[in-house]
Order: sequence, then C-alpha cells, then structure tokens
Amino acid sequence: MRRLSRLISCHFAAEVAFAVSLATLSAIAHAQPTGGTDVSFNSRDASANALVVRGHLWVPAGAAKGAVVLVHGSGGWTDHREGHYGRALSAAGYAALAIDSFGARGVTGTAEDQTLVTAADMIRDSFAARRLLIERGFPADRTAIMGFSKGGMVALYAADRNYVPEETERFAASLPFYPGCLIRLRVPKPASTMFMVLGDKDDYTGVKPCQQVADDYRQAGGNVTVKIYPGAAHAFDGNPKHTGRIDLRWVENYMDCEMFLEEDGSFTYRGQRYPRSNDPELVKQLRKTCARKGASVWTNLRQKEAATRDAIAFLDGLFAR
Repeated sequence: MRRLSRLISCHFAAEVAFAVSLATLSAIAHAQPTGGTDVSFNSRDASANALVVRGHLWVPAGAAKGAVVLVHGSGGWTDHREGHYGRALSAAGYAALAIDSFGARGVTGTAEDQTLVTAADMIRDSFAARRLLIERGFPADRTAIMGFSKGGMVALYAADRNYVPEETERFAASLPFYPGCLIRLRVPKPASTMFMVLGDKDDYTGVKPCQQVADDYRQAGGNVTVKIYPGAAHAFDGNPKHTGRIDLRWVENYMDCEMFLEEDGSFTYRGQRYPRSNDPELVKQLRKTCARKGASVWTNLRQKEAATRDAIAFLDGLFAR
C-alpha cells in the first residue's frame, strides 16, 4: 500500500512539475519585448488577404550600420530572446525590428501543431518588415534577417530564392539560430550571406540536418558559416533563470525527417510529390513515419553571450565599413 501511495505521489508530482513548466514557458513566450517602440505594418496571409502585423523596433543612438528583422520561434516572441537581441543590436549600432507573426493570426504558439502558422506565412511577414525598415530610411543593401527555431527556419529559407521568388529584393544577410532543417533544396539558389548558429546538445532540430543544408547552400555557391556552440541545447539563449534542463514532452519534433523542395515549388517525401509543405497528407505521413514528441531546452548563459557577440561581429564584418 505504501508502494502504491509513493507511485501515486510521484506521478502527481511529475504532472504538477509538467503543468508548472508549461505555464511558465507560456508566460515567458508571450512577454512582449521591451526597450524599443511599438510599430505595425501590413502583410498578407496565404490567401493574399491583408493583415496587420505588430512589431517592436529598436534604433541606435546614431546612424545605423544596418537593420535586422528578428523572427520568433514556436512559442512566440519573448523579451528574453527577441528583446535581448533587439537591445544588444541597437547598442551595437543596428536597428532591430522584432515581429509577431502569431498575434496577427490569432495564434499563441505552434509547438504542438506546426501547421497553425507556416514558415511561408512568416517569410511573407519578414519581407513586409524589411519594406517597413527601408521606408523608414534604413539602407536596403544592409538588411538582415535573424530568426530562432521556427524563426530560424524562416531566416534559413528567406536566404534562398526558391522561397517567395516574387521577392526580387532580398536580405543581404541571414542569421538562422538552431533552425528546423527538415527541408532540403533540390537546387539551392543562394541570395544572402549566412551565419548559422547551432547547439551541440540540440535534440529538437539537431545539428547534422542543418550541416547538410549548409553544405548544400555552400556547394551551390552560397557564402555560409556554421558555428556549433558546445554545451548548448535548443533555445540556449532564452531565460537566464532557466539554466536547468526542461523536458518539453508535448512538442512536435521533426528532427529525423527529411524532404526536398523541388524547383517547381512542390515537395518530395519518400518519392511522393506534394503541392505544399503543410499539405494534410504530407503532414500525416511525416507524423506517421519520422516525427515524434518531445525535446529538451535550457539556457546556457556563457554561450548566449558568445552567440550575441558573434552575431554582431558577423554583421560588422558585412555592414560596418
């Protein structure tokens, strides 16, 4: 009886811990970035319907070296990440515009269902944000996109002309942080100089798939640097208070999946063609064959500081001349 009581107690404690961590992450994910000013701009959804996207803009004290669009991950924007980089970039002489793609679509997060808002939706928002920065006087040839996790995927794909090919003017630089790399390009068409940030302990989007995507980009003539940070998990640049491991048992994990984007815009998975990445039948096959649940995250303060310095140094190398 005592053994049964202990089992029930342990199970209850685990469920409470899970609920607390979920509530904590949810609260953090939706904390608006601070230190800059609120802005808004027009974008469009997948059906070309107009929608208004909120943003948060930081500007440097003097003339800007360049301007950076910051794209959040599956949990939405947060002061600990987008806010951190917005303040750091502006202090280093850059304008930074964090965008909220989820709020514009009435979504709070996509970690449990990545089809709620697609990377294509967020790419369209990112280019609309770029236009806002140019309208405000920042130089078009010194724009960059920097994204995290799902936003890292957006930064990764915005750097290639296969995605939203109607956007003839592209970002000069792309900084994908621990991006999802399940989609490889059959024929990459590099458009941006890239700095890819990965954590060697990442069990959510992984290292090897992104190295392969970077190799494809490089072999197609693209300029890409990959830096792997030791002791860093997925989202290692988050809340300074969360340095202990947090297990996210409910998230969709596509790290072991691989599909190809063809030149005609269709997607190939296991020899079968699909019209778009969120095609219901394709998603069904991915969930059946390669997707799984669960990942772990924690903040590594030393590597967060290092990645911040490295990102600024990368931008300085391109723009500060």
